[in-house]
Amino acid sequence: MKRALTIALLATLLGILLFGLTDLFPPAEVRPWAEMARAYGAGNGVASIVLGSRLYDTLLEVLVFALAMVGVRYTLKPLGKWREPVVPERGVVREMADVLLPVIIVFAVYLAASGHLGPGGGFPAGAIAGSGLLLLAMAKGIERLSRELHEGTLEPLEYGTIAVLLVLGCLSIPLNHRGSGLLVVFNLLIGIEVTIGAWVVLHYFASHRGEI
Repeated sequence: MKRALTIALLATLLGILLFGLTDLFPPAEVRPWAEMARAYGAGNGVASIVLGSRLYDTLLEVLVFALAMVGVRYTLKPLGKWREPVVPERGVVREMADVLLPVIIVFAVYLAASGHLGPGGGFPAGAIAGSGLLLLAMAKGIERLSRELHEGTLEPLEYGTIAVLLVLGCLSIPLNHRGSGLLVVFNLLIGIEVTIGAWVVLHYFASHRGEI
């Protein structure tokens, strides 16, 4: 049985490869990147692809990322928390965290809001904001930061952000709605989702291990 399934799988892959080489369905003509960027209201070709012509791919990537966060949350939650949470000692990191965090958040928002014009976007913005939360957790302790962030409100915000992003994305493509404003909204929503996802990973792993 296993041999038959293996042969069938290899035959299917070979058939797909041969079908791709027949040119029965030639690929669509790709427009010059500058023209495509103008069509989607972007200042660079990357944004016009990620949030324009390949928006479905981006939405699926966000959905996969969200499912990974759900897996982390519900896999580690039954394991419980570390018996004695680590409380950081006062030092340079703790003194500078409150000063540096606003700068990090502002830079992350800037990257998300200007991602359609130059390098940036929602994914790197969320990663930077998540790094800011890591710095603050190192300074204050993971549980104290969790209370200050109102952990109970983050999960509805995460799911709400995903829902809005998917609805806007799925409606904008068939309605052929384009524009720089929509790209900014997409990037900001993706940035929020990635930031919350980074916090989920940080919180649950640190709580389970008792350290950052």
